[in-house]
Amino acid sequence: MARFALCAWIFCLSLSSLPLNAAPAKLCALYPHLKDSYWLSVNAGMVEQAQALGVELKTFEAGGYEHQATQIEQFQKCRDWGADAVLLGSVTYELPTLIRDAMVALPVLALVNQVEPDTVVSTIGVEWYAMGESVALYVNDHFTAPTRTLLMFGPKGQGGNQFLSQGLTDHLKPGLLAIEATLHGSNSVARQRQLLVEYLASHPAPDLIIAGAIPAEVAVNEIQARGLKTRVISTYLSHGVYRALLRNKIEMANSDRMRLQGRMAVDAALAHLKGETLPARLDPGIEVLKPPKALGRFEDSLSDPDFRPVYDVTVVPNR
Repeated sequence: MARFALCAWIFCLSLSSLPLNAAPAKLCALYPHLKDSYWLSVNAGMVEQAQALGVELKTFEAGGYEHQATQIEQFQKCRDWGADAVLLGSVTYELPTLIRDAMVALPVLALVNQVEPDTVVSTIGVEWYAMGESVALYVNDHFTAPTRTLLMFGPKGQGGNQFLSQGLTDHLKPGLLAIEATLHGSNSVARQRQLLVEYLASHPAPDLIIAGAIPAEVAVNEIQARGLKTRVISTYLSHGVYRALLRNKIEMANSDRMRLQGRMAVDAALAHLKGETLPARLDPGIEVLKPPKALGRFEDSLSDPDFRPVYDVTVVPNR
């Protein structure tokens, strides 16, 4: 099976390619949340590219995948602001009617999270099914049957975890993993810790935990505190997961280069506004990280340690 290709589509735009007297493009970004360093890293890439290219950027976060109404309100704020395009990290796979209807006049590009096919200009990000496949290929090579396994993928059916789960299931060797439970809950440290603590209180510790970044970080701490031998795999990357990889506390994690995705999203929106035809998906590729290998290009995946969310990038007119 072919391995995952590196990014084949990155648009290289510069200020010199824009008309001298053109008003700066106005892009609006909607994130599900900024609770973890995954979306923080997307924000970092988007902000640095907007600043480099002289683009105005306004960013909103819904506060969680359960807040669809909030994201709809924020989409309306983007329209009221006069955005030229919206970069949408959707909280749902099926887009609300208001957003679908508005796309006739306001182009929308999906960011990270998959939405219904043919509803947006393009999708920036890897296929989450491929993220699950990547984990399955690693497990097939490094585990023996039957490995008692706990799955912790975050909110049920949201953020692409349903596609990740399917990719994992489809590509595992039959009978290799004995899935003892799948725990779902909001992507907060407190909720994920509660889920894991309650599970361990009434069940034997599993041999393996496969989890999203936040529950993976939680699992590392709980395993260490309890002196367990449970192994941990993270389906995607965060700063905490990266540190755990370096300490051999997590043995494998995917990076879908989220900071690069932020830069790609700005480039893709500008390319569309210039009249270029975009492919259905702009894929940065998956990097499989294992100790003791260090992350190849930190600046393509994770925000700088001191980066804080930036919600507005403004352009100061030349005097």
